[in-house]
Amino acid sequence: MRLRHVGDDPNGTATRPSGVRQPVSAPEEVRAALIPMTTRTACAAIAGTLLSMLTPNPAAAQLMSTCVENSPERRGEIGCSIIESKLLPDGLKEPLFWHIDRFDSLELARAAVGPASIAFEAAGASWLMTIESQTADHHGGRHVSQVGPLPLPRASKYSMEVISSAFAPGMYSTAHHHSGVEAFYVLEGEQCAETPTHGSMLRKGDTLAIPTGVEMRLVVTGSTIRRQLAVIVHDAAQRPTMRMEEGGPPLVGCS
Repeated sequence: MRLRHVGDDPNGTATRPSGVRQPVSAPEEVRAALIPMTTRTACAAIAGTLLSMLTPNPAAAQLMSTCVENSPERRGEIGCSIIESKLLPDGLKEPLFWHIDRFDSLELARAAVGPASIAFEAAGASWLMTIESQTADHHGGRHVSQVGPLPLPRASKYSMEVISSAFAPGMYSTAHHHSGVEAFYVLEGEQCAETPTHGSMLRKGDTLAIPTGVEMRLVVTGSTIRRQLAVIVHDAAQRPTMRMEEGGPPLVGCS
């Protein structure tokens, strides 16, 4: 037995109660106009979404601050600190390496400082950075890493500049180059080092040396703060860092 609803006639044919207006169908030309309008609206929405995905987020993509002495990095904040610049002694014999040792205290690290080394604190540890040809002697500390041989520029005298930095994901440096080799050691997080020929992805414990005059840009990737130690061994007669001029070579990122 079929249940009958309001408006069914006795013969079982569905009807509409009197007084109820029949729905009015839109004219054919109106329906035709609605279809492309709906398509255009959908396309516009998709295009807007894609554009928002491709547009850099100012909160995430920020220019790194310039490296200075006693930056906020020294107080555990975001920044780039020039720890010390030091004239290296004459008579250094190649091949030369950047030798990184860790100590239990800053006092012990300072006691091991020689004519081609710098002691300091960074990221909750005490470090000794030395430019030398032999890395078997750890100067009373614990060996962490070595970078090299370093491709030094031609110069009558060299200086070393030690840098400690901490930057958040999405932050990037200006394009620049150095009057000597720059070497990196990543303590935490990750970054891409962009150059005209390729991009190098560096993660915790990784090292890299970029030769004299090579244009570069550093971009912090990942989801955590990138902490890094660096040294520039440069021609003592020149500034260690120069910004890239307008119209310089395009830089290749990390895929």
